Amino acid sequence: MPYEGGFFSSNKPSPELRQQAIEQAKKSAWNRYTSTFSPARLNGYQAIADEVLANLDDYVVDIAVLEDYVEQDSRIYSVSIRASINEAAFNARLNAAGAGSTAQAMASGELFTFIFVTREMDSLKSFDARRTDIQVTESNLDARQHARASGGNASVRESTSTIERSTTGGSMQRKANEVSYRTRSSSDVDAAMTETLSGYGFDVVGYPDVVANCGGSEPAVINMEFTTSDEMTVSTRSSAINAARSCEINFFAVGTVDIGMQDIDPVTGNQRVTVSVRGQVWDVSRRLPRNVASVGPIQYTGIGPETDIAMRNGLRLAAEQAAGALADQLNSKGLR
Repeated sequence: MPYEGGFFSSNKPSPELRQQAIEQAKKSAWNRYTSTFSPARLNGYQAIADEVLANLDDYVVDIAVLEDYVEQDSRIYSVSIRASINEAAFNARLNAAGAGSTAQAMASGELFTFIFVTREMDSLKSFDARRTDIQVTESNLDARQHARASGGNASVRESTSTIERSTTGGSMQRKANEVSYRTRSSSDVDAAMTETLSGYGFDVVGYPDVVANCGGSEPAVINMEFTTSDEMTVSTRSSAINAARSCEINFFAVGTVDIGMQDIDPVTGNQRVTVSVRGQVWDVSRRLPRNVASVGPIQYTGIGPETDIAMRNGLRLAAEQAAGALADQLNSKGLR
């Protein structure tokens, strides 16, 4: 912050100047946080931005001053802080702005069900490139005759020359890799997504309960289809959506969470597992389902002392972020 001479006493900033600088640093920290928002989340935040900034101490907490210094030539006082963001408090306020309140959301009958299949690669079949070469050779024969007569005698001499020209070319054909997956338990993903969606005010219904009460495609059938494809068949999808609609479900989400590369984190030395998530939400309250939100594929990294712990951390992080992104999109469209 720029300062005037009266703000210093014995080469130290006055308490007023120091507090002003800290407040500016808090706003800077908050702006860095909001700069990471998705477009949907940012739209929701802009509606309450003035209120949030007026009560910034509710969201920017645990302030620690790391250092401060004075640039006397330019009369600038600078302070560096470390702060924590209370995401739980902010998410609650953002959700209240989008839906009024959790009680209102539940009273309106907006039920949410989902099935996200957790899988890891079982086999990968790759194919070498196949190349076809073509070579064309052309030959031209040039023949000449020379005749000469002398003293009643005549002689004929023949000469030939050959010119060869060749042209090469061809084509290369590549075949896509064939990938198959094996599924794993989705309990960690289900728990994380349910917790996040509930925090946004949705009344979450487990998909197995939908099947038990209203029929529809069995979870085992959906899991099996996702072992060889990234989509459900038309019949399976139709059956699942019709069952959700029969159970008065408003939103039905389907997606995959893929467990990927496992290696060592170079910073901590712990195990590191990459997880990729993708999914979409349909509004099934009407006759024709509408795709109202989607996410991914986005990769997240889980870290832990053991591979299993790192994998579970990655699954939970991917599920939380995916559920939050989908909820933000529904909020921004006023669908809650």
